[in-house]
Amino acid sequence: MIVNPNSDGEMSTKQPLPGAPQDSPPSYDFATESGSTYSPDAVPKPLIPSIPKADSRQPLIPQGMASGPSYTVQPSYTPPPTVYNYVNPLTGEQVVSLLPPSHPEMICLQSGMHIPQTHYGLLGVLAAIFWFPLGIGLCLLDKRVRCERCGLMIENGICS
Repeated sequence: MIVNPNSDGEMSTKQPLPGAPQDSPPSYDFATESGSTYSPDAVPKPLIPSIPKADSRQPLIPQGMASGPSYTVQPSYTPPPTVYNYVNPLTGEQVVSLLPPSHPEMICLQSGMHIPQTHYGLLGVLAAIFWFPLGIGLCLLDKRVRCERCGLMIENGICS
C-alpha cells in the first residue's frame, strides 16, 4: 500500500505512483510474453549503421577516413651499445663483450687470474671433527672456491 503525498493523509489502494518501486518483480512468464512491456521485442534497438562484410583481401576502412595514426612519429636516435674486444691471455682467444675494461670480470679476464677465496661447508667441517683422518678428505670435497674480485664460482663442492 502506498500513501499519496498529494492527499490529505488518507491511504489509497490505487495504482502505484510512476517511478515508485513495485512490491515484487514480474514473473518470468509474464516478462517474456510477446505483448508484455518487458519482452525483448518491446525494447527499442539502438540504431547501428550496417557495416558491410569485410573482404579477407582488403582491410575495412570507412569511407572518407584514412588508415594509420593521425600524427607523425619522429624517429629517435639511440646510439648503439659500445662493444669491447679482449684477448684471453691464457687461451689466446678473442672475446667480444659489452662490459667495460673497468668491470671486475674484465679485470680478471685481462690479468688471466682470479683472487680465490675458499669456504668450507658445514658438513665437511663436522666430518673433519668427528671422523678425524677420513673427515679431512670429506672436508676438502665440501669446499667452495669463489673469486673475491668478480664473484665467479671457480669450484663448487659436492654437497651444494
